[in-house]
Amino acid sequence: MASKDEVSTASASPRAKLYPEKHFMMLGMRYGRFPRWKSYKPARCIQRFKEQFGCHPKTVADLWEKLRNHDDEAIRLPKKAKPKELLIGIRHLFKYHTEPDLAMFFNIKTGKTARKWARRYMKKIALLLPEMVGTLADNDEGLIFFMSLDGTHCPIEEPRPWSKKWSSHKFGGKPGVNYEFGLLLHKAKLGWIHGPTPPGEKNDLVVFRSKLMHEMPADRRLIADSGYTAEPDYFTTKNELDPKKLSKFKDRVLSRHENFNQRVKCFAITRTKFRHRGFGENWEEAHETAMHAVCVIVQLHLDNGTQRLLDPYSV
Repeated sequence: MASKDEVSTASASPRAKLYPEKHFMMLGMRYGRFPRWKSYKPARCIQRFKEQFGCHPKTVADLWEKLRNHDDEAIRLPKKAKPKELLIGIRHLFKYHTEPDLAMFFNIKTGKTARKWARRYMKKIALLLPEMVGTLADNDEGLIFFMSLDGTHCPIEEPRPWSKKWSSHKFGGKPGVNYEFGLLLHKAKLGWIHGPTPPGEKNDLVVFRSKLMHEMPADRRLIADSGYTAEPDYFTTKNELDPKKLSKFKDRVLSRHENFNQRVKCFAITRTKFRHRGFGENWEEAHETAMHAVCVIVQLHLDNGTQRLLDPYSV
């Protein structure tokens, strides 16, 4: 039973108003300048909404519900929070337009105000990621091959002072950052994320050895591409000696992982040169916040069924 102090604290922290999926759809159509949207078929409305915000209105409603009911005050929405503010944050992640463009889209007077709301909600969304990903122990359900692993690079502006360690071979030597994603095989869920790391200094294998290798559950292994063959005690990779069924299974796993990476890259903030270095953080912390927020949205898509990943065990 909760103590009197806990009850009084809960009552002193009123929740923001609940808004259904239809309300977010209406707002999206209004700001997207679709005056005749009510005459559209439902599928067309959803498509128009996704073109503006990169996600299904159901996902936005689910995200609002998670934020408004959270126990952590740093995450929970204030009582007077408005759905428009959440849409500003999501639109910023998806389009990554300039602040004046973001302000114009939402009929806000200044880019500074748009930036304030975008940044505030990006942070709140990003803070949901640790509980959604969980720990490796939480995600261990007894499968020997329990996760696929791969890195993905995101472009950034040239850091100062200049350093070759940020050079990405995927961008022809131009600057970027690397994120390590672990995707569970038995469910459509992100089970591990680490980054940003400098791709010119640490390749995927070095990144794995620096952190995940020391946290792996005992007797568990990962499926990955040929970049990880130097650690056969932890990885299985494509092998010409694999039986046909095993080879196809690995193909499905790697294809599935690449599909997840593509879902993340649908958000322009992860595939466009990252230019935001302010907000009281260094640029690495700011980029990590943006990436975590994107991963929360992608994971919510998978959780509520508005998007799906291939089941690697299906034939």
